Amino acid sequence: MKKTVVIILALALAAGTAFAALGTIVASWPSPANYPIAAARPNNAAYFWLYCNTSPYRIWQVNAETGSIVTSYVSPFTSATRGLSYNYNGGGGLPSGSYLWIGNYSTDRIYRCNYGTGSIYASIPANHDMYGGLAVMATADGGAAPTHMLSSDSSPAMTWRQHLTTGSIYNSFATTGVYDIAWDWRNKLVWHRNGSTIYGRTTTGSVQASFSFTRGPALAFSYFGQYLWLGSTTGYHRIFKIHCPINVSVTPTSVGKVKAIFK
Repeated sequence: MKKTVVIILALALAAGTAFAALGTIVASWPSPANYPIAAARPNNAAYFWLYCNTSPYRIWQVNAETGSIVTSYVSPFTSATRGLSYNYNGGGGLPSGSYLWIGNYSTDRIYRCNYGTGSIYASIPANHDMYGGLAVMATADGGAAPTHMLSSDSSPAMTWRQHLTTGSIYNSFATTGVYDIAWDWRNKLVWHRNGSTIYGRTTTGSVQASFSFTRGPALAFSYFGQYLWLGSTTGYHRIFKIHCPINVSVTPTSVGKVKAIFK
């Protein structure tokens, strides 16, 4: 009888996590340095990469479940670094291998780099001011089976979808208050911040979901395993793990699609 109770309790706890609302904070940790503004999550549950825009402008490898620092190195673009993304095991016309992508607003280019050192392999033009964020569009976690690159800017507030090896732009859509961005391949949404609200948009710019986030400006964004990883700056300087379930849009049968807002 005791075993049955334990099993039921364990299932109930697991279900509580699985059915948590969009925007629920699961965990948080102090950022390894102030102003975390770009994040990338590999196809590896153990860690993520984080860029903090404060001297000496390091890219940090951080344990994804504890927030502890694994290692770090100075970004090859120091304070001009804007946006991190990751793709796993080539694909999309890329050479075989796993890469960290880093944006540079001084050159307005996006660089494909060694994830462990920041050494540069190649780059593509952003074809716009590269002051925003990056997200590899892919069909699985960690940038597995990449298809396109998403990049953003705050002036004009736009996000672009472009070719992984040439930078050629396929389309763009208006956003607001963009800094970093994240690609949620399960819901097919681009996540970004405006004020104290986090928005999920389609690649045509339609808002499909949003939630309130009041723990400081969220400027670093990444997505992995039904979670958003947000880096919060002024007043907090923390990393937040946020629940992001599948099917965040609400589609009533009689009225058509309704944008879902969770608070």
